[in-house]
Amino acid sequence: MRFHGKTDLPFEPYFVVGAQRTGTTVLHALICTDDATNDFIAESNYYTELLTPFLSGWAQFESKTKEFFVDRQRYIDYHGHLMRAVLHDIWVQLGQPKKLVLKDPILSLHMHILAQLVPETKFVISIRDPRDVVASRVVVHRKAKPDVQVSDHDIARFCNDFNSSYMALTKMPGTFAGRALLVPYEGLARTGDLSSVEEFVGVTCRKDKVWQSELTDINTGKSEWQTEQYGKPLNADSIGNYSKTLTGPQVELVLRHCGFLMQA
Repeated sequence: MRFHGKTDLPFEPYFVVGAQRTGTTVLHALICTDDATNDFIAESNYYTELLTPFLSGWAQFESKTKEFFVDRQRYIDYHGHLMRAVLHDIWVQLGQPKKLVLKDPILSLHMHILAQLVPETKFVISIRDPRDVVASRVVVHRKAKPDVQVSDHDIARFCNDFNSSYMALTKMPGTFAGRALLVPYEGLARTGDLSSVEEFVGVTCRKDKVWQSELTDINTGKSEWQTEQYGKPLNADSIGNYSKTLTGPQVELVLRHCGFLMQA
């Protein structure tokens, strides 16, 4: 990828976000089956990390950043230009599609920042029963550390990660008005109905082409984070799996931590 310094966006930018283990990968893969989009590609964590210096400069604006930018609005404008320029270069790198569709669950934590820096961005947000989400995180934890028992502290941490991924959506609804679509994983997996996604993004999802990509080989780079669903057609096999993984007290802990967010 080369730096062109162009900040115009002659395309529609979409980001698939949501807490980890909520189905963002298959949702991204399905959207990327339309000819108007880029091919399915790995997570855009490089782009997400560009928000880190912005957040650092914002937190230290009065003491260390102000002299470079005079006021906060100029700082916002400057970093917005930077984010737009890199997004433009990603678009060029991926073949200049009509619709640029990227995905990164970690971006969920700061999607409200990107929404303000690059006002053209829209978000497809996957959400799932937090009990299944935490159970899936437990499976990952056990794969990475088979000799370490999962504690209540770990469960609470997984719940906090889940809640943090949607906090901006609940606290700043005006920022996402008309720019975000919430997609419940259970409904999508059970019915396969993608009509709301297709209408929002303006695409036609081809289930027969899901996971096909000239940019990403789904058979390489496997890790403990990949589920049994990776590379498979959309299905409802993993719904309710928490009952096989979590104990009764752990389920209650998840409901105490995440219940308020799901109601919101």
